[in-house]
Amino acid sequence: MAPNETARRVELVEAIALIVLEDGLDALALRGLAARLSTSGRMLLYHFGTKDALVRAVLMRISEQMAVLQGAAASGARQTAGEFLGDMMQAGIDPATAPFMRVWTDVIVRAARGEAPYCEIADKTVNAWLEWIVSRLHPAPDNDAKAAAVLSIMEGITILELAQPGFTRQARRLLPALLDRC
Repeated sequence: MAPNETARRVELVEAIALIVLEDGLDALALRGLAARLSTSGRMLLYHFGTKDALVRAVLMRISEQMAVLQGAAASGARQTAGEFLGDMMQAGIDPATAPFMRVWTDVIVRAARGEAPYCEIADKTVNAWLEWIVSRLHPAPDNDAKAAAVLSIMEGITILELAQPGFTRQARRLLPALLDRC
């Protein structure tokens, strides 16, 4: 790719990532996306090759942005699983991070339905999250299980909050203490 083509691709990825964070993965329909970007579906395919490649590039960018937010949220000392869960539940409803949570929950749901390329993306993302969570916990032999519990709880809370905002408020107060008792 020529430098100006690479620069245009980077511009497109940035613009599409913002659209997806605002409107969700359904915004990736080529025709509608192209119209919003004042281009054509054909030009999008020219820059990315395939729609799957476009999806991968956009979700990679969103993942990079989310990693920066995660790094800022977890810059302190290691925590118990309950403390970490409490912080992540708060981050999940924070207006700055909530769009990222919604996108990744949608990726997980689409992967569960067997949709490509979401299966591959979800597998890599879940593994990366588990590693990151374990790295934030006080060393303990059962940290892999605790990390899986944190991630499972977060996904469930995110789905329920999408369906009925505020529904998990009481559970969010209880769950960290319950997890630390395990």
